[in-house]
Amino acid sequence: MMAAEDRNGLKRLAAAILLLFPPLVGCSCAKAHAAQRPPEQCAPSGSDTTALPTPQFDDGPMITRANLIADFDAWMAGMRTLSPDLSIRSNVPRLDREAARIRGTLTHSMSRREAWLRFARLNPYLRDGHNAIYMPHYRSALEAHIRAGGHIVPVEVRFAADGALRVFSVVPGNDKVKRGDLVLSINDHSTQQMLRAMLALSPGDTLASQRAWAARRFAMLYWYLYGDTGQYDLSVRSEPRGCNTLVRLIGATSLPEALQSHPKPRELFGWRILGGNVGYLRVDSFDPGQANTLAAVARTAFAHFKQDDVTAVIIDVRENGGGDDPLWQQDLMEYIADRPYAQLSHYEIRVTKRNASPGDVIGEVQEADYTKRFVPKPVEPIRFQGPVYILTGPYSFSATIQFTVAAQDFDIAKIAGEETAALACQTGKYEPIDLPRTGLSAFTPVIAYTRPSGRGCTRGVIPDVPIAINEVAPERTLRSLVAWIQAHPARRPGAER
Repeated sequence: MMAAEDRNGLKRLAAAILLLFPPLVGCSCAKAHAAQRPPEQCAPSGSDTTALPTPQFDDGPMITRANLIADFDAWMAGMRTLSPDLSIRSNVPRLDREAARIRGTLTHSMSRREAWLRFARLNPYLRDGHNAIYMPHYRSALEAHIRAGGHIVPVEVRFAADGALRVFSVVPGNDKVKRGDLVLSINDHSTQQMLRAMLALSPGDTLASQRAWAARRFAMLYWYLYGDTGQYDLSVRSEPRGCNTLVRLIGATSLPEALQSHPKPRELFGWRILGGNVGYLRVDSFDPGQANTLAAVARTAFAHFKQDDVTAVIIDVRENGGGDDPLWQQDLMEYIADRPYAQLSHYEIRVTKRNASPGDVIGEVQEADYTKRFVPKPVEPIRFQGPVYILTGPYSFSATIQFTVAAQDFDIAKIAGEETAALACQTGKYEPIDLPRTGLSAFTPVIAYTRPSGRGCTRGVIPDVPIAINEVAPERTLRSLVAWIQAHPARRPGAER
């Protein structure tokens, strides 16, 4: 059911893009606006018309047909051996049909990049952001490419509410392409073509989570699909002029944060006090490698919130793709929770060598209700006693969803935003599947959780405070939430208990 809805959603997205982005070249104004705007606003951009350099690819080693088939079969067998039940997320008959189709295309030797472009077409059918196959170490590979003098596509992108692809940021020194511009094409690859190719490779619980993943890995996906030309021709439509402009830009020589193999800790977290005396804490990761930094930032933030007697607190996890549960339990819940809680009510797990306890049988599936509760310290001097709002977005995933459902189901905080793209009942504890002949990286989760309430597993987390998410202009979303808080003064959720 879910897979069919996502497939129909993708068709609707493609149709919407066709309507939004008719194939246009150079610079011209839409007819509906031509009589209303001065002709000079549609002046030619003066873009370089010489041919672009030949695209350069990082293909990796060549792999024989026999080795391609051996690793593909090992991936399929590994998923079935490790997953507690693929049907929790996947439509298994459709998954099997697509796997057979992909296997049937492995008819000749190909490079590692070409192999991944075949194998990864199964990712969307797995319907699980934790279950996927990737190019190995793609972040560090991109960094090495840049260090060697290479470039990446010079814009970061996000999806607008209408499904259109818009510029989120652009290389410094550019004055012709701006945040919010509609992307029509890059190097003559239309937006429709690029999205169709990228989403066909992207993992995710839902189509919305695939789009969030692809947007933040746009440079990586573009590189593997279309190569590096050093210079890039971008056709964009600037708002509100409605004018289509073709401009040539030098490629970027630094990676966006989402693609950095070691993002700077100070860029992952931040706090401030907003208008209306609302405390704000941004937490972009629950990476255990950032535990000390998060602990320090969170304690400092809540100490200031206490000192300044803020009226409400927003914890922003829109850019948090997950990590380890202990980070949010220790560094967030201790400052907002005054009652026991848990992030699940039931689990189903495949016993592996990594997770086995004494007496367990490797390979068996265990299933049980979860009754343990995490109990906050009785006294925490800087614990906030007022209303707390957790602001989610399409990229919120994994441990971030666990934090969200624990807070919502135990009345610790209100959830703000739109229905999450990730499902409310997550999988986790993913393990690698060894693919030695191709060197590709595959992972599969060995546990499936049911949220504390026991309900709503086929949908994302439904917000308590509906706020439109603007991924292109995230500060607008934040201002909307602050305005809502000021218009709806509230006691802390569950304070009456």
